[in-house]
Amino acid sequence: MAEKVNELGNSITGAFKRLKNKFKLFMFPELKEQQSIEANIVDINSKSKKVFCDFVEEEVARRETESPEYVNFRSEPTALMSTAQLATLHGKRIESHIVITRDGFLLTLHRLRNPLQEGNKIGNFTVLLHHGLLGSSADWILLGPEKSLPYILSSGGCDVWLANARGNYYSRGHVSNNIDSLEFWDFSFHEMGQYDLPAVVDYIKKVKNSDEQINFIGHSMGATAFLVMLSTYPDYNKYFRIAIFLAPLAYMSNADGPLKVLTRMAKSPPEQLLKLLGEGEFVPNRKIPIWIANKYCSGPNIYCVNPLLFLSGSIPEEYKWDKSLIARILYHIPAGGSTKTILHFAQMVNSEKFHKYNHEDQEYPLHLVTVPVVMFSSSGDFIATITDVLRLYFSVSNSIDHYVIRDKNLSHVDFLWNPQAKELVYDKVIDFLSNGLNLNASKANEIL
Repeated sequence: MAEKVNELGNSITGAFKRLKNKFKLFMFPELKEQQSIEANIVDINSKSKKVFCDFVEEEVARRETESPEYVNFRSEPTALMSTAQLATLHGKRIESHIVITRDGFLLTLHRLRNPLQEGNKIGNFTVLLHHGLLGSSADWILLGPEKSLPYILSSGGCDVWLANARGNYYSRGHVSNNIDSLEFWDFSFHEMGQYDLPAVVDYIKKVKNSDEQINFIGHSMGATAFLVMLSTYPDYNKYFRIAIFLAPLAYMSNADGPLKVLTRMAKSPPEQLLKLLGEGEFVPNRKIPIWIANKYCSGPNIYCVNPLLFLSGSIPEEYKWDKSLIARILYHIPAGGSTKTILHFAQMVNSEKFHKYNHEDQEYPLHLVTVPVVMFSSSGDFIATITDVLRLYFSVSNSIDHYVIRDKNLSHVDFLWNPQAKELVYDKVIDFLSNGLNLNASKANEIL
């Protein structure tokens, strides 16, 4: 008898809950859409967390058919670790946050929260780092626990956030578009600046519940997206204290290497080229065809077939990169990106302007970027050249310094992975972060 009474009670309670929910949706129809979005986020969130794991499994499965050059790297245990796994191995506290953009992409945002180490205080700053072309948050920590910029900042007292742009391993969720669809990959760095970065900034401000200004550090395309954001939404200038660009890509008229080959076809790419590059995701199999690599790249095939190293001409000097570092770089890069992004950069090489995709007449109004900006460039970088970075320096409203590194063979990716990056780049980055707002502009600040 008691069981029947309990069953009847539960049935009545459930009926009342359903009736109450229907009444709420009737009175507030916008809740229905919100509940649907939240359900999608839960579902996609769980899927997106598996993306890097799926990549790892695929890489492991491919080992038997890999090119012979990869054999020496198979024993490196950190090669297939995700950002969170690497940071944990390095003894750091890391969090993963999911951010949803206005156009439905789900982005993973990593946060380092390490305790302050006495005697090594940089400042109580909030720092947002954004990776470069075909990269991910992992790029910043591949140098290991002693030399990676995020760890240096975090140990010095900074609240460090690592962004992941749409399309890379950590940001492959969407509320409606399937990752295999062309709709999913219909973006360039414009959408990263228009949607991704504003969503990330809004999320950080909400989590911290503070009006504290953010310090931005962007490598390569990370700087590009930042410039798009502030020239599109000038109100966001007020949220930043300083921006530091490492090898920024904006004006690219002097860029050299394989990227230049695409320039004449970038605006109206033939179908054959799209099949070669990938109609949606750029080189989804993660390897440049060997015949193209041999034609436009001089170096060992293991590096020339890597899409990022190929495009940037950043063939490593092997005596500088140890086996463990090489393995991590080759397995983490490329982390994914769209063909449209590559074509957008190629269009800018051809047009000699910083403009919207397929619209050379619609240049980004860089005078609206009023955040104090520091720029780094290197004589060894063939796609973010000193001349082009200098042009960018004079195009934004509040440039502090253009720091030039000469005759150190510092390539486009060496800003992140050169074993001497701390001495050549990061020590100066920290100096600008701490004291940059007090410096007078200098157009000839160089390291020789």
